[in-house]
Amino acid sequence: MMCAGNDPGETHVLRPRRTLVTRAIIAASALLVPLFIVLYWLAIPRNTWIFVAAVQLGLTALGAIGAFGVRRMSVTITAHKLNSRNLLGHMTTFGRSDIATAVFVDLYQSGTLDSLPHLYLLDSAGDVLLRLRGQIWPRSALENMIDTLGVSVARPPDPLTMAELARLRPKLVRQWARRTARLGV
Repeated sequence: MMCAGNDPGETHVLRPRRTLVTRAIIAASALLVPLFIVLYWLAIPRNTWIFVAAVQLGLTALGAIGAFGVRRMSVTITAHKLNSRNLLGHMTTFGRSDIATAVFVDLYQSGTLDSLPHLYLLDSAGDVLLRLRGQIWPRSALENMIDTLGVSVARPPDPLTMAELARLRPKLVRQWARRTARLGV
């Protein structure tokens, strides 16, 4: 989290994990490089390699757009409002006065014993204004964001599964995830 200035009107900017793009590039390369080697090996003798090259160019362009989108993702907190820019560039803005409470919960990842933090900013009706997942945002930045906002925070003492969170606070879990959690997937 970066701070600009020390006056009451200071701006705080939260950025995604630095390793996010690097890990995505490594994972995509591990999948696509062997695949394209085989496709070129099969396509060159038939003189259809141009189609493979076109697909490779398209996937490379999508990857570059995704990497650029991650670099532009941010949450900006000013004295009176909070702006959130997502992966696709969509900007969500709401006033800091709209934030009534926050829920900071550690959720188990599917199939593992690892947990990651999730921060939910709620309005006075208990509806989710903003959800920040620990896969993208570092824990220290989420903690700093809570301190900056100065709202009351609910912190369950132990990590929860998605099913437990859906049972305890159904508004925090998206509808498709509620169904999946009920099925035990």
